[in-house]
Amino acid sequence: MSQILTGRRASAKFDSDGVRIIRSGQQVDIPLPAIEAVRAAEPRTVEIVLTDGTVHRVEGDNPTATTAFVDALSAVLPEERDPSSRAVVTDTSGPRDPGLYVIGAVLALLVLGYIGYAVWVARAHGARVVGVIIGLLPLLLGAAMLFSGVQEAFRRIVLARRGITVLAEVVGREGKKNVVYRYTTVEGDDRKYSCKRNQQRIHVLYDPQASWRAVHADWLPFVLGRVLVLILGSLFWLVVGVVMIFGVLW
Repeated sequence: MSQILTGRRASAKFDSDGVRIIRSGQQVDIPLPAIEAVRAAEPRTVEIVLTDGTVHRVEGDNPTATTAFVDALSAVLPEERDPSSRAVVTDTSGPRDPGLYVIGAVLALLVLGYIGYAVWVARAHGARVVGVIIGLLPLLLGAAMLFSGVQEAFRRIVLARRGITVLAEVVGREGKKNVVYRYTTVEGDDRKYSCKRNQQRIHVLYDPQASWRAVHADWLPFVLGRVLVLILGSLFWLVVGVVMIFGVLW
């Protein structure tokens, strides 16, 4: 049996091997014999008490899910505990990418430039600043759609060149909409993939060189149509936004 408890800051799941708690930048693996007790400290909070006295807390989405998780985990705990067993904490944060700082600086400059431009339009053209403010919405929507389209196209191109297709089976749910699937790579490693499809089995296309890159295998015309709609739609909203914001200059 496997069950997943998802919250705002952390998630927890368990199976026959133990409990895994995932937080931002940290992963905690706890063997079942190392767990002394499991309890609901609050309606939405689970406390996992280890044999060495350490307590790990995970906040769930709702009291019902929290209670179900506590009951299910308590039912699979072994009768005999092993005080020598310990939780393994893994740092998953990774090194900071310098490119992120560059992107952040560019975005900050763009925001400051937009604010300065809006102030100038308000002083020089009065009410026409309304168009500058409203035009930001289609501009941001177009940018988001363009990013999604380019990202999807890049991912599909990479997987078309070196992706491997395998069969994945449902193992649980992640949140209210996403279904979690598990598949086995050609090397024999188990990996998980989540999407909004609600089927018992799906075909997953994964990248053997990047474990985080995986998609469900779709019919090629469907993929091309989705990417085309995203890109063309993004261009339309980008043009609308640009005309509304900078039309005062023409």
